[in-house]
Amino acid sequence: MSDVVLVTGATGFIGSRLVQELVESGARVRVLVRRPELLTPAIRSRVEVVSGDLQDPGAPAVAVPGARTVLHLAAFCRTWSRDPGHFSEINVHAVERLLDAARRFGVERVVHVSTNLTLPAGQPPSPDQPLPGSTHYSESKRAGERVVESYAAAGHAAVIVHPTRVYGPGPLTDANALSKIIAAYLRGRFRFRIDDGDVIANYVHVADVVEGIRLAAQGGRSGAHYLLGGENLSFRQFLDHVAEISGVRYRVVALPRHAALALGYAALLYGHLGGNPPVTPGWVRSLLGDWRADSEPARRDFGYAARPARERLAETIAWIRSPGPDHYPVAA
Repeated sequence: MSDVVLVTGATGFIGSRLVQELVESGARVRVLVRRPELLTPAIRSRVEVVSGDLQDPGAPAVAVPGARTVLHLAAFCRTWSRDPGHFSEINVHAVERLLDAARRFGVERVVHVSTNLTLPAGQPPSPDQPLPGSTHYSESKRAGERVVESYAAAGHAAVIVHPTRVYGPGPLTDANALSKIIAAYLRGRFRFRIDDGDVIANYVHVADVVEGIRLAAQGGRSGAHYLLGGENLSFRQFLDHVAEISGVRYRVVALPRHAALALGYAALLYGHLGGNPPVTPGWVRSLLGDWRADSEPARRDFGYAARPARERLAETIAWIRSPGPDHYPVAA
């Protein structure tokens, strides 16, 4: 068996940062990507590229052989889709095919990257546990976890990690929504939030998540779930940190919950009419849930430690304000 690390989702927000860190550490990295052109030239020249789509049943059989470790980050994480089957196809069935290939070709360890949205308030996973503001995304990710659990129960080494709300340098796409919000706030274009009653969520920098994935690959217990989080804050506190660190403060109006839900239903109608809804009622309800997280098991089992939110936010704000190819610079 070689020491090759296979990464799926290598062009995504977290995946691209993970591949960069692996390459810089000297690891032999193979990536399975649908669009190799999205890899930066510097990274593309230093990894083995397998062009393929996890929706193709034959793709894992091409990408997996010879890999010792598989880090699975690829997912369908849209707010909404006209065809809900897309969520199950990628977040469940593609996982089944990837793990089948991992079993057949003798992969030593799999790390499956899920989301904290399947673990309300950091509780242990349970098939019968209701999810606040359930969405096609969260339900499909939860079903994908059941597949990984079965794989581990059959004696194959696999770990499931759950990043919380991730922000930091990277393309300002929907997958990096918090950094988009920070950038919009600094421009004076983020003026409304949901009146969520200051419910608590957990916020973590992408670099800490990447380190957690790497550590889980080395020391996580097979079959275990690990939350990869940072600090527990209300969203109002999160924005206050941004304002204090940046020196920029705008009034942000808290929309009543019923108004936010109404907007969610209007956006859903817009989606059915052919648009791309930025939010749905399920996502609104999710934002009203308690998503505090405790990363103690990850600290205990493999030494995971996230740096303070203010420090990480200062780095993110400095990055947003600097010129770069993945975002628009924001004036101080």
